[in-house]
Amino acid sequence: MSRREFYLGKNRSLKTSRLGAFSLIELLVSMAILALLALLLLNLTNSVTQMWRDMTGVIVQWQSARTGFESMTRKISQATLNTTWAYFDGPNGTGGLTTSDPRSYGRYSELQFVSGSATALLPNIPNTTTQAIFFQAPLGQTSHSELHSLPLLLNACGYFIQFNNLANFRPNNSAIFSENRAQDEYRFRLMELEEPSENLSVYSSSEETAFSWFQNRLVDQGLNRGARPLAENIIALIILPKLSTLDSETDSAIAPEYFYNSRKNFEFLNLASGTHGRTLHQLPPLLQITMVALDDRSALRLAKEFDRSMPAGLFDNANFSDANRYMEDLLQLEKNLMDRRLRYRIFSSVIAIRGAKWNED
Repeated sequence: MSRREFYLGKNRSLKTSRLGAFSLIELLVSMAILALLALLLLNLTNSVTQMWRDMTGVIVQWQSARTGFESMTRKISQATLNTTWAYFDGPNGTGGLTTSDPRSYGRYSELQFVSGSATALLPNIPNTTTQAIFFQAPLGQTSHSELHSLPLLLNACGYFIQFNNLANFRPNNSAIFSENRAQDEYRFRLMELEEPSENLSVYSSSEETAFSWFQNRLVDQGLNRGARPLAENIIALIILPKLSTLDSETDSAIAPEYFYNSRKNFEFLNLASGTHGRTLHQLPPLLQITMVALDDRSALRLAKEFDRSMPAGLFDNANFSDANRYMEDLLQLEKNLMDRRLRYRIFSSVIAIRGAKWNED
């Protein structure tokens, strides 16, 4: 091999080795691109993780509200009046009970079913809103162990919305709940009243305006004993008694002002179907129950905005006082919530009361 051919081959190998290597600038650019991709991937992972946590929290929260709604509607569907037939000294089942000089024969019950405005039914309970319902049902709840074998014992129940402090419902046990854990937490809550069978007071009076069997329990024993929170961040409860299509041509409302009292004889006329009805000692065949819940972030924002005061501006004073305006009032409530950028969910169901045996007579 000549010297010239030797140098040509050496130059070719040097050029080839230079073409197969990376320069320092190329390495720096590559590292920058890899760092950028890693940063983007990390941000994407964090975003997905945060979204998953948020969605999980929302699902759990809505599930909590749904569980409370289903528990409430299940118990309401078991409401009973245990109606009997009796003689009265007045016409058309009015007046007092009698056996000596009967003038009429009609339904009678010592129990009571009542629903309507929460402020009207609970005048001594602060910060209530929308509507409330109280009734008796065979739930078998008792504090006496010897009575646990009787699952159909009668209980008094009730549901209403109140803006209150969760700290009022925690046990007064400093060994379990420290000062840090017993912080104030003011929210709207769905409250449940459940009176054990051995404490039933509904029999103490049969007057149509006697609501003391649930009012006294809430006031005398205090809300931390008379009622308990069933679900958080519930801002509205609307209860509309209705007739079924078996009782009228349409499922018409039988409580034009949302107020229903089984001890009062409301006579009504459904002009659409010509159906007459009397509510005395009768359960409504159907109840349309609507519940509005906020998500936790919206409720927390309201709590910070109003501190410990009940949030204002969510409801108009005339809302849910006329059953004919039910949909308009519900749309107005949704508009108020959207204007305040509050996230909400509406739970609604029409339930049948099993013990209702509606009679137009």
